[in-house]
Amino acid sequence: MTARASSRTTLVLLALLAISGCEDKSAGSTLSADLPLAETVNGQRVPQVLLDVLARERKLDLSVPEQRARAVLELTDYILLDQATRAESYMKDPTFAAAVEINRLQGQANAAMGKFRDSAQVDDSVLRTEYQQQIAKAGTSEYDFSQLLFDNEDDALKAAGEALSKPFNEVFDAWSKRVKQARAFQRVRPAQLPELLGKELSSLKSGETGKIPVHTEYGWHVIHVGAISPFVPPTFEQLKDGIRDTVLAQIGQKRLEKLRSEASITTPEPATPAAASAEKPAN
Repeated sequence: MTARASSRTTLVLLALLAISGCEDKSAGSTLSADLPLAETVNGQRVPQVLLDVLARERKLDLSVPEQRARAVLELTDYILLDQATRAESYMKDPTFAAAVEINRLQGQANAAMGKFRDSAQVDDSVLRTEYQQQIAKAGTSEYDFSQLLFDNEDDALKAAGEALSKPFNEVFDAWSKRVKQARAFQRVRPAQLPELLGKELSSLKSGETGKIPVHTEYGWHVIHVGAISPFVPPTFEQLKDGIRDTVLAQIGQKRLEKLRSEASITTPEPATPAAASAEKPAN
């Protein structure tokens, strides 16, 4: 098992432990006892819905015997470890209990955000408006360009100055071993770049080099534009599903922001450590 898979399994396990009652004989005490069963483990009822959710998270098809067996084995292990946790009274350890609770909260929050998205009503007119906004932002051209990226402004200014009197390919070759990055890019739209760099790119014509290095969080950029091609955006139908996901995510985020704005939240001042507050003894 990889580290990532192990970590993910731990999170699911902790979330399961959090919803398991100490005396309840049904895995997931918040679920109805009348739900159809997936299995019974040491007398503990395990609802089918738990297996369904686990399979969906793992992208397993329960109609395929081998995949169902994998899902059942994983869920059974969770139940057995839950039972061991209760038998050993691990939840009496505040740190263990807090780890379980934070993962329960995380899982519940993710499910709630999913509910926010699922309950939203979004018609094609909303999606088309978002599509038009995305297309307008994308621009009408794609650029092939070369870039020298510098750690410091002085060297970037030198290279930009040299490019005023020399072919850019000569400047590029001369500096390529001494810069953070010397690279050629193809079919890039300005909107895909940091804002200042995108503005510089869109201001240049084919064959032109930027006269002044552009400073971004990555360093100082000296760029030279090659070919400029028309950008033909995908159709609305091609992007529709992705746009729907984006709009639904935005709706869920707005719902969360509304909850924040309406909430009454107080945060106590952190306690001052005794060692920091005590006066130093006189020498």
